[in-house]
Amino acid sequence: MSRRHAPPTSVRPERTLTRAGLWATGPTQLQLPFEATGLSERIHASGRLKVSPDYDVFAWLCERWQTKPTESGWMRPTLYELGSSLYGTAPAGEHYRLLRDALDRLAYVRITIDGYDVETGRFRDNWIAKDEKLVHLGRPKDTPTGVDRPGIKLAEWLCQALAGEKVVRVHWQTLRAFDERQKLAKRLWLYLAAERWKKTSSNAEGTWIACGDRLYAALGMDYAEHRFARRALQQACLAVRKIDPRYSAGELAVIKLGSSWRVQGSRPTWDAWKAQAPEQLRIREEIRRSLVGD
Repeated sequence: MSRRHAPPTSVRPERTLTRAGLWATGPTQLQLPFEATGLSERIHASGRLKVSPDYDVFAWLCERWQTKPTESGWMRPTLYELGSSLYGTAPAGEHYRLLRDALDRLAYVRITIDGYDVETGRFRDNWIAKDEKLVHLGRPKDTPTGVDRPGIKLAEWLCQALAGEKVVRVHWQTLRAFDERQKLAKRLWLYLAAERWKKTSSNAEGTWIACGDRLYAALGMDYAEHRFARRALQQACLAVRKIDPRYSAGELAVIKLGSSWRVQGSRPTWDAWKAQAPEQLRIREEIRRSLVGD
């Protein structure tokens, strides 16, 4: 009997790509090149990737590279191992197809990224990545079974970024909790994970992001009018607060300040949240028991 692989508690994907507008919240077209200038990076790509499951596969591979490095740089996880982590159960035939498609997209799209220099207020001239694939695959396209070991190698610049700890820690169970109807909420949650938060008190931290074309580009949004984009973002904020209890303990909303709009958030600091979490879990369990009559 095949041994089921336990999913990771958290993963550490590369920070710049987590912020970049590469991950689409709507339909994707690999043959349609695009350019997006976000709040801290500019990206050119041969096509957009899906926020689900492509980002999840990408994040899992980043974590795998960091925890199980190889001398050659090639990783050979089984699709069973990858699928067990993503779906929380032994993967079925449809899961294998989705995983192969995600890997093929990650190996197909070529990207060029440069970053924002906060000191000069300009984008850097030196490239973070230039016309490169995220991953390289070393397996035949006509692999007949789902338990094969695809040879996977991350791009050299990506390995350097991971080795330099230019990463963001993402809670795996929360990442996988967003469903197909919550793609924008998931994309916003990931962007906030990579955002720089500032302490507002001994137990809390906050951040705000100006609404506008750059934020919408970073989140992979495409709306005819800004008011529609803000409405969608407000719904995404509500979904994030329901799924991630750390945000439900704080604030996350689209607000108007003067003549401008922003996404504004507050949450407990990590130390404060760790201290609060056991009590919140106890209360949740009591509520659950009262509902089911245990």
